[in-house]
Amino acid sequence: MATQTKAKPASPAALRKERDRHLRRNDILAAAERVFAEKGFHETRMEQIAQEAGYAAGTIYLYFADKETLYAALFIHKIEEMVAHVEAETAPATDPLDGLRRAVRAQFEFHDQNSAFFNHFVRQRLHGSPGKDDPWSEVVLHYRRHFNVLVNLVERAQKRKLLRKAPSHLLASALLGFIIQIARGAQREGKSTPLVGHTDFVCDLFLNGAT
Repeated sequence: MATQTKAKPASPAALRKERDRHLRRNDILAAAERVFAEKGFHETRMEQIAQEAGYAAGTIYLYFADKETLYAALFIHKIEEMVAHVEAETAPATDPLDGLRRAVRAQFEFHDQNSAFFNHFVRQRLHGSPGKDDPWSEVVLHYRRHFNVLVNLVERAQKRKLLRKAPSHLLASALLGFIIQIARGAQREGKSTPLVGHTDFVCDLFLNGAT
């Protein structure tokens, strides 16, 4: 019987190289977010992003083949960040209702902290992806992770008889709908009031209804 050979652990030099590559990629994504938000997709050039990031233009192309690929990668990166933020904020909650409140607050917080991203990139979605790489199929996977956090909290609350008997996915959809519509409404109206201030309203409406 053939014996399996253990893979050798990566050398310190290889680990350092990978860490540096990850940091440079994040630098480029952060610079791209600022430039896209200021100039819009069509007016942005890769050279401008390189200058904003403090790298040579050729360095950008080592990570992203073109502007469309970079745009798609940035969108996915930001949604990953949002979902990770919600997961991290809800993880300490032992009370599922507290977990739901934390989830609402976390998503509003992320919107507030990344308002330029949402104002530009979510609005861009209304006109379709500007490039050949549509990120939305992968974005949907991350949204499902987020949705599953809410479903899990709802089901935990139902087991403790803190929420009514109803399909957990419908209750989670209702809560997420409140969050999304309030955020989109603020975007449409150009309001600068922090969304996180709506946390109690959304949670009270979800838990107690409008009566």
